[in-house]
Formats: sequence, C-alpha cells, structure tokens
Amino acid sequence: MRGFPVIPIEDGRVIKNLTERDIQLLQDLYQYQVLNIKQIRKLHFSNSEKYVYKRLFQLKREGFVKSRPLVSGGQKVGAGYFITEKGLRILEEQGLSNKRRARDITPSSKRIPSVIERNELYTQLLPFGWTLINSRDYKKANAINRGALVSGALVRQDGKEYVLYILENNIREQTFHKVCREIKMFRDRNVLILCKGQVVYEKLWESEDLYAKELNILPFHLGMPIMQWLNSNDVLYQMLQRFGVVTQEYNRFHFGDLMVRGDSGAYFVANCLMGDKMALHFLKRYSYDVYQRNGVKVLLLHWDVNQFHFPFDQYPHVQSVPFYLDDLSANLTFVKKITNGDLD
Repeated sequence: MRGFPVIPIEDGRVIKNLTERDIQLLQDLYQYQVLNIKQIRKLHFSNSEKYVYKRLFQLKREGFVKSRPLVSGGQKVGAGYFITEKGLRILEEQGLSNKRRARDITPSSKRIPSVIERNELYTQLLPFGWTLINSRDYKKANAINRGALVSGALVRQDGKEYVLYILENNIREQTFHKVCREIKMFRDRNVLILCKGQVVYEKLWESEDLYAKELNILPFHLGMPIMQWLNSNDVLYQMLQRFGVVTQEYNRFHFGDLMVRGDSGAYFVANCLMGDKMALHFLKRYSYDVYQRNGVKVLLLHWDVNQFHFPFDQYPHVQSVPFYLDDLSANLTFVKKITNGDLD
C-alpha cells in the first residue's frame, strides 16, 4: 500500500498514513454511496469496535468523508457516511478511473434509507461469499435505463447472478406494474425479489404476469439468513448426498439444475428454498402422465412452512423434502465452514 503525506490535525496529532483499512472504507463509500455506523463497524472494524468512532471522526475532520444525520419518525437514529472530493482523489491516486463528482455519488435524502437497507444485504452477505452490484453499475453494464427500479444484482459465491429487486409493502399499483414490465426484460436471467411485507409478497405470488429463468420471491428479513445459507450449490450437494450422487444437469422440464442418482433411482431436484415461482410453475406441468413417460421422480426442496401449498396428493411422483427454518442458525455454522474451506 502506497503511503500518503503527513496530514496535520488541529490538536497536534497526525495521521501519518492512510491505512489499507481506510482505503477499503473509501472504496466502499464510493461503491455503495452511503453506509451507517453499524455497517462500517461490521465491514471494517469488527476486531476493534470502539475504534470506529475515533477513526471516522479523524477521517471526517481531515475531509476524506462526511456525515449526515439519519432520521426516522422525526428522531435521529444515527448517521450516514459518504465519500468527499478529497476521498475520491485518494482513490484516483490508487488507480480508480472516475468521472463523477462526490455530489453525484451521494444519494438524495429521500433515497438514503433505501440505499442503506440495500447495503445491509452487502454487509450481511459478504462473509458468506456473496457480492452486491449496486444499481448504478448494474444499469450501466447492462445498458438499462437510469430510471429503472432494479436495485442491482447479487452474485453467489459460485458465480450465479440474481437480478435484485427490493419492494416496499405499500408499493403503488403503478410502480408494481412497472416492476413487472421490467422483469420481463430479464426473462432469460435469474431474478430475486425481496419483499418488505406480506401484502406485496402475496401480490407477487398471485400475479400471473411475471416470468424469468428463476423468479425467487422471499420476505426481506427471512431472505437474509436463507441467502447466507444458500451461497452455492455446494450446500445442496452436502444436504442431498443421503439420496445419492448429486450432479448439475439442467432438466428439459425447466424446474431445476440438479439431479440425484441413488439406489432408489434417479430424481430431478426442484429447489424452492429461495421461493422460485418458475420452478413451481414448470413442476406443476410435470404431471403423473409425463412422469410415467419419462421415468424420473422429483425431490421438491421447500421450507417446513409450505407457503405455496403444493398439491402433493396430485403428484405422487414428487417427494417432499422439507427444511426447517428453526435450524437455520446451525446451518449457517455449517455454511461458514464450506465458505472458508474448513469442511472435511
């Protein structure tokens, strides 16, 4: 890491050099626009939580970052931190190709809460190998209109990408239909919609005007631990080994990309643990008559709360494989071992 000139501080102390952690923090503020104290602590000061306030005070006083109060319900609930022109110049000296001003990166007051909430995905999923592509960069890379409502994209540890939407529970009808029209543009991609309430969640499940390669619909806060757990197919390989040898094969019936072969025969895997509406749509077309002609049964992976009420009685060739939400905490310990390569 290249050193920086001595920076005088009013009380006589000096920051002799910006540290690698300082640079990484500036990079995050550039990339993700705004972070709150909790997010900065989790990302950059997890081993020295008390020091975060001192260092942010120093960086702010020297003009590398700025802050703004965060208000909810008329009360201050913390502060949001942003990069400054001086902070941008430091990144440019480090090789960043940048044509934007700090004021162009800083979101409007109206957008700050939603940007911070989106960035919560980044802070919670990063330790599990996920990457967040912010909406600005995703739109630019895919030539999408700047006014589009897409929240960006999430990329799993194994490289699988999901176009991301985060929808408010009280979403206006006009906005809902705009989201539906946008999703049609991504019909050949995997889409993940995180819902901030039961009303919009049920509205999406009931809508017949939504199509994508995968159309995953999850409650926002429940979705977080589920995505931490399902950070790659390696997790499912481990879980499905009790049924036989697991291979990745996208079946021609369009409801999955895994197959299991064991002593009791071959199975397609329909994975609905992330609420894939398209998998269910195509699985329902895989009737008993179709199964008899094809000869391959199905393992349907779902949570113990069967939120989509699959009619198992009409599909005797589809075997229910429930996973239990109460076990997620233990499962996350298991996933961390896989993520870190610690699993024997």
